[in-house]
Amino acid sequence: MPKTRWVLKCKDCRSECTFAEIPTEGTANYFFPKKPELPENGFTYSCPNCGHRDVYKRTDLIYQDDGISPSPEAANCK
Repeated sequence: MPKTRWVLKCKDCRSECTFAEIPTEGTANYFFPKKPELPENGFTYSCPNCGHRDVYKRTDLIYQDDGISPSPEAANCK
C-alpha cells in the first residue's frame, strides 16, 4: 500500500511539507482518510523554505500519496 500523508503548501513560495503521516493499517485509512484535528481558528506556521508566516486551517491540509511526487524542497512541517 502506498505511503500517504497530509501536507501543507506555503501560501507564498508554494513549497510543501509533511504535516502528518496517514496510518497504513486498514483500507479505510487509505480510501477514507480523516484529516487531523486542528484548532478551530487555525495555527500559525512559518515556512522552512522562505520564512513566510501565515495562519493555516484544517481545510489547508492536502492529501498526498506516493503516486504524487512531493516538491523537491518538501520537508516536515514540525
